[in-house]
Amino acid sequence: MGDFSESKASREEAELRAPFVRNDRFGEFGMGNLPTCLKAVLALESIFILPFRAVGSFLCLFLYWLVCRLSSPLPPQHRAAIVVPMGKLACRSCLFCIGFFKVEWVLDPAAGQGPRAGGIVSNHCSWADILLHMSHSFPAFVARDSTANLPFIGIISQMMSCLYVNRNRTGRNQAGVADLVKQRMEDEAAGRTGVEKRPLLLFPEGTTSNGEYMLPFKTGAFLAGVPVQPVVIKYHRGTIWPTWETIPPLRHLFLLLCHPRHSVTFLELPVYVPNEAEKADPKLYADNVRKMMMEHSGTKDTRATFEDKMRYLTMLKKQYGKALPKKSE
Repeated sequence: MGDFSESKASREEAELRAPFVRNDRFGEFGMGNLPTCLKAVLALESIFILPFRAVGSFLCLFLYWLVCRLSSPLPPQHRAAIVVPMGKLACRSCLFCIGFFKVEWVLDPAAGQGPRAGGIVSNHCSWADILLHMSHSFPAFVARDSTANLPFIGIISQMMSCLYVNRNRTGRNQAGVADLVKQRMEDEAAGRTGVEKRPLLLFPEGTTSNGEYMLPFKTGAFLAGVPVQPVVIKYHRGTIWPTWETIPPLRHLFLLLCHPRHSVTFLELPVYVPNEAEKADPKLYADNVRKMMMEHSGTKDTRATFEDKMRYLTMLKKQYGKALPKKSE
């Protein structure tokens, strides 16, 4: 009986780890044992590929920063006519420099039809998700208020009309993050945001996975009860997976820049319009949107959460004796 209970607990633990396990050639934590030939190839790639990609990516960022600086004095409608298409171009160019030569956009026949969406909801697999979304719809994000003052990134986030929040302030007059998101989505769905405001993009999973599973959704993106635009990102497998779940960020970036080629499919599904029951119950709304996204993308269901991911990361830290990146929801 004891062996059976231990076996059952072990299976459950493996199931909760499954969405965060890396199965590419570099293995768990990016620290897998590599054959000598692959080490030699990686060394050559770090000399002949990585420097050009790093410089190219930085130039894309710098040139777009320059566009934002020069456009900032213009009226909102004229500024948006410049920074949005140029932002999409800069992000697609940056993806190309990183090695995403093939980015396939798959739009459902009903995508773009129906009522106006209050925001975009997407699965979350990698830091590259941001560039992909920016190259397609150039959305806004929820960001800490200090982001607006960062070098380079600050003015770009302002041009994207990011929703800045101060998580440290409390009090009656300080609206919570959920309230700010809800109001922004209601305004967007009603067409009250203006040309200078970009649609808000939210990752309801709350953290990244390996892309094979879809984690349970949090309800923040569904509190407004307005239609949402579901999107699913599917990275194609290779020597190095573009997904970023349990690998230090610098090592992942290094490996991604070294590898010659990456590809990804971007699925834009029909706008999901909630019924009255879903409007009254954000959890029901979130679960049904998630179910729709899994059915269209073939991703697997899981009960795993951010807390399960952190337990797995703690185990990897003990196993490899390495400093793990700090993760936040």
